Amino acid sequence: MKKLLLTFIMAVAVIAAKAVTATIYVQAETAPFLYAWLSNGKQLNGAWPGKQMTQTVTKTNKDGEAIEFWYQDFDVADEPSFSIIFNNGNTAVMQQTGNIANISSDRYFTYDGKTKYTDITEDFGVEIPDVEIQDVALISELNAWDASVDKFTEVEKNARYIFIQSFTDEQLETIEEYFRFKIMVNSSAYLDWYTEGMTRVDPNEWMEEDAGLGGGNIGIDLSEEGANVKSLLFTLTFAGGKDIYQGWTLSVAEGTSGIYGIAYNPTQQQPRYNLSGQRIHSNYRGLVITNGKKLIMK
Repeated sequence: MKKLLLTFIMAVAVIAAKAVTATIYVQAETAPFLYAWLSNGKQLNGAWPGKQMTQTVTKTNKDGEAIEFWYQDFDVADEPSFSIIFNNGNTAVMQQTGNIANISSDRYFTYDGKTKYTDITEDFGVEIPDVEIQDVALISELNAWDASVDKFTEVEKNARYIFIQSFTDEQLETIEEYFRFKIMVNSSAYLDWYTEGMTRVDPNEWMEEDAGLGGGNIGIDLSEEGANVKSLLFTLTFAGGKDIYQGWTLSVAEGTSGIYGIAYNPTQQQPRYNLSGQRIHSNYRGLVITNGKKLIMK
């Protein structure tokens, strides 16, 4: 009997050691819905869009500021981490964040009730790693807002990613005034006009919010006086950071007519060469040639 009891206690101890116990705290004006799941697809807080948070608590950050949070506890066995999405619970007009992954301990967030969140965990004395960017894509009307078309994977810190969008006369007729677009990160998070952590560089002053279509799309005004745009060149860099929306710089200028698609795609794993024709390693920095195109690697 004692042996059975000891075996049972040891089994419980093993399960407890594997369990992920974490509390999600979120500062929001209205109680958000919280969807949570494991890597195997198991739902932790009901089916989409999850359940609305109901409990509140006041926590004090490192600066002594008292902040009221909505919170929910999770106790997950046999999994190293889980993922969550904050949303407004309105399936007819859904507003949601991207996937917030790799949660294995208490995390603190702010949520605007729409698409933006900020991880403020470190304000409460818990260190979190820099965000990992798996992919970034340019989405627009011309590719049917499909993030799999013009897409980079394995995004490197401080590298420049170049998209070139050329327009046919027929496309320009359908576009009328604005070319509408967004940047999609990690196949889930949108960088749009309202992204506070993104620096926008537009030397021609064409770039503006597309309020007519809504959704925070960025609009390039192709009808600007004196503009004869046949293509646009988008340069995107990521300086790193702990928030998926922070550290981005987007530059838009008139590109080279007649070039379609993206100028460089790391998914193709093409060899790189310097200007002397010598093959170089992937960590080389400077002007390189790959797949017949020039690319600046910083």
